[in-house]
Amino acid sequence: EEAKVYASHNGEPATLLVATKKGGADTINLVGRIDSKMEIFRKKYGENFKFEVYNNEALKVKNRVAVLTSNAVSGLALVIFFLLIFLPGRLGVMASLSLPIAIIATFGFMPVFGTNLDAITILALVIAIGLLVDNSVVISENYTRLLGDGYTPRAAILQSMKTLWLPITITALTTIAAFLPMLVTKGIMGQFIKFIPIIVSTALLISLAECFFFLPTRLEGVSKAGGNKAQSDWFQRVFIPKFENIMRWTVRHRYITAAIFSGLLVLSLLMMTVGNKFMLFPPDQTEIYAARVTMPKGTQLEATDEALTHLSLKIKEEFGDKISHLVARAGVSTLGPSDPKAKEAEDVGIIIMYVNEHTRNNIPHTEMLESLRALQSPIEDVEYEAMVNGPPVGEPVNATFRSNNSESLDAVVTAIVSELNSVEGVRDAQVQDTFGDDEVYIDIDYQKADQLGLDVNTVGDAIRTAVSGKVVSDVTLNNKEVDIFVRFKSESRESVDDLKQLKVLGRDGYLIPLSAFVHFRKEPGSAHIKRFDFKRSRTITANIDSEVISAVAANARLEEKFKELKEEYKDVSIVFGGEQESTNESMESLASALVLALIGIFALLVFLLNSYLRPVIIMSTIPLGLVGFSVAFALHQRPISFLALIGVIGLAGIIVNSGIVLITFIQELLEEEKMELEEALVKASGLRLRAVVVSSLTTISGLLPTAYGIGGTDAILVPMTLAMAWGLTSGTVLTLMWVPAAYAILEDFSKLRERLFTKWFGSNLSSSGSAKNMGKVSQ
Repeated sequence: EEAKVYASHNGEPATLLVATKKGGADTINLVGRIDSKMEIFRKKYGENFKFEVYNNEALKVKNRVAVLTSNAVSGLALVIFFLLIFLPGRLGVMASLSLPIAIIATFGFMPVFGTNLDAITILALVIAIGLLVDNSVVISENYTRLLGDGYTPRAAILQSMKTLWLPITITALTTIAAFLPMLVTKGIMGQFIKFIPIIVSTALLISLAECFFFLPTRLEGVSKAGGNKAQSDWFQRVFIPKFENIMRWTVRHRYITAAIFSGLLVLSLLMMTVGNKFMLFPPDQTEIYAARVTMPKGTQLEATDEALTHLSLKIKEEFGDKISHLVARAGVSTLGPSDPKAKEAEDVGIIIMYVNEHTRNNIPHTEMLESLRALQSPIEDVEYEAMVNGPPVGEPVNATFRSNNSESLDAVVTAIVSELNSVEGVRDAQVQDTFGDDEVYIDIDYQKADQLGLDVNTVGDAIRTAVSGKVVSDVTLNNKEVDIFVRFKSESRESVDDLKQLKVLGRDGYLIPLSAFVHFRKEPGSAHIKRFDFKRSRTITANIDSEVISAVAANARLEEKFKELKEEYKDVSIVFGGEQESTNESMESLASALVLALIGIFALLVFLLNSYLRPVIIMSTIPLGLVGFSVAFALHQRPISFLALIGVIGLAGIIVNSGIVLITFIQELLEEEKMELEEALVKASGLRLRAVVVSSLTTISGLLPTAYGIGGTDAILVPMTLAMAWGLTSGTVLTLMWVPAAYAILEDFSKLRERLFTKWFGSNLSSSGSAKNMGKVSQ
């Protein structure tokens, strides 16, 4: 059988084997079994053949597991460090045990969901690390405080569970409510992130069950064993009085506080819209580069393979050890089943370059692409690109224009390509027209052919046999029938001149060359006519230099130019594809997920708190996380990405936790201890300062090692963890000051409403209970 694809590895002919796994299969275990088989082949055939593994997904998973393990250990160490500072030693250790218990149990549930360790599940676990001790911290802190007030261990744990079961249940459910709506994300993005909400939600439910059923036993056990030493009052003595003074000023000047917070939010939004650009998946730590080659029409597969081999050796010579593996394939140009640029033809090919770890981590992809484009190559049409971390999203610029008027369509396409080529940072803007191979027409001189005793069938059969081949007979070999296939050698059928020398048997038994009575003429192949929704269409694509311009900005320039042209060519319409289509689809899905998350969080708060106004106060803390988020991405000069926005949505469910705990204690002081409003707000803030600070510190410390690569870095893990760590930092600090002020402001409005109600309807109605109950923030 004739080969349709030629392959090479590092410039040498090769046979490529690609192993794929079933869903839920263990990547590391599968690759381990393949390596064992490879060793057998090396021992048996190693003298004559080389066996190389050029893309090992198991190694990537192992590296990510190593990053997770290292950062988890760092995070756990920070968690224990903060717990030991704020809680007595043994109690802090007991609280920290919730983390490994929940993580191990979550691992056990992964096969149930049909998944195992990969980039996304590891990212979900990194997020969960910072959340899994929050409930334990709140309970342990309250338990410690009650021990200091003279409670017995049993009474302290019972009172803590009685007081806190509702708020910690709410905090877990609101976090889950923020993550679960991510399941509505559409398309390939939805498949890419679907296990993040599943894994995080599972881990949080396990953690909630653990703190209800196992944590109380551990806390009471170490206290009875002598672990309930009197808590140091350093925090009470140093921080709480100063913090209460700040809170007293904040509550008394609540409208100034509200104005300051509003200004911070406006500045944050300006920083996000002006100072940051959006990129669906930033090309950080790029490991794979590709060179797509298109040879002149009619080029045979062997010639394409030879050109790819020459270019491969040139790249290897130029870059040396920077590139670990060069895999070339002639006859096909594809990076996988979802590649939107995939082509199959004898005149196309692709070279896939795998760079080493140092190059991946230290050389920007833009610099690498510039070096590749600077190579001197005899191949005219070579397109270089970098493979980003994440699912395939298509070209940065991909726009299809539709019209039944071919003249209008051609004019618009020509103008758009010209406009894109003038934009700094836009590269390789071109129309994706597909032309057929060059065609050879055979004109027979029928008079001469008749004189020679030849006809059309004879000529056609001879040419077909020479070029395509023909089975002429068969032979028996080893008791098997084998066809005898006749065709010219490849070097004897490369050009029209070869066909001219082809000879056919005439009437008189002489061999007559075709050139004696046949005229050959060669014409270029016609363009394929493409249609989109029943209209003729042409597609424009372009790459970008992400350091200069974003895909969003490049597509905006294209759309702006098209609006100008639309006035003249009203019969032409546009449809975006590629990265722009993925971006639009992703943003729509994220907007839906955010709305569902906010509705879910609010509904849970209303149901569990039996109030409409208290949830409003808690929900108002969500935008406070944007302050840290915008500052972080501006300071680090990172583009806002899809995974970063996923982190913002998850942040909405986490940031309300501090507000829930604070509101619960404010209400308790108002209802049970009959304090005045200002005193209750200040007192509750001081009492819950330790719990809020410690739970937030543990969450942030679980994220920071991954966000900053303390234990090893992975580009796909950074955006979400960075967004959540900084967002939670600003959200926690600002929530502590905002919630009491917001509570006081709502109380002011409630009293104003009561006074207006009394003024309009009389004092009897105002004291009848209806108006009074409506006016309380507790309602």
